[in-house]
Amino acid sequence: MTQFLNDIFHKNYGALCNYATGMIKDSHTAEDLVQSVFIQLWENGKLIDLENPSAYLLKCVRYKCIDFLRSKKRKKEIYLENQFDIKSKETSALKEEEIVPMLNYFVAKLPPKMKQVFLMSREQGMTYKEIAEALNLSPKTIENQMGSALKKLKILLQEHQYLPVLVIFLQ
Repeated sequence: MTQFLNDIFHKNYGALCNYATGMIKDSHTAEDLVQSVFIQLWENGKLIDLENPSAYLLKCVRYKCIDFLRSKKRKKEIYLENQFDIKSKETSALKEEEIVPMLNYFVAKLPPKMKQVFLMSREQGMTYKEIAEALNLSPKTIENQMGSALKKLKILLQEHQYLPVLVIFLQ
């Protein structure tokens, strides 16, 4: 059982930290939040009977980050109300700052070479030919890597019910 939990931790920890960092913009706090999720779930024995622990962990970390941001916002609102008597509006629409960390989480799950090719294409805006030259690979190999990366991301997003994110950011 300990090995099972250890495997789940090592398989998901880095990607969850990336996701949390994207949401709260502080890597140290993000690591603390992810670790607290693992500790809480380990103490309660929740990870043992799950069919898809990665999806469950992602949701737990997401909610932990939202709670953290809400408490931070409340403290800020209380301070502002005391200083200037200002109230802020809350919106429930899906915001870019919520989507980008989610996409980073899924990209972190890609194999290293595929991740590198994907990021060179999407973040640096390089063409397949430019990527092929930079990595000393054929353009066809780059095309295959990108196709595989998009398929893997689509599958991961479908498993986590975030397919609309893929449509929005990968066009």
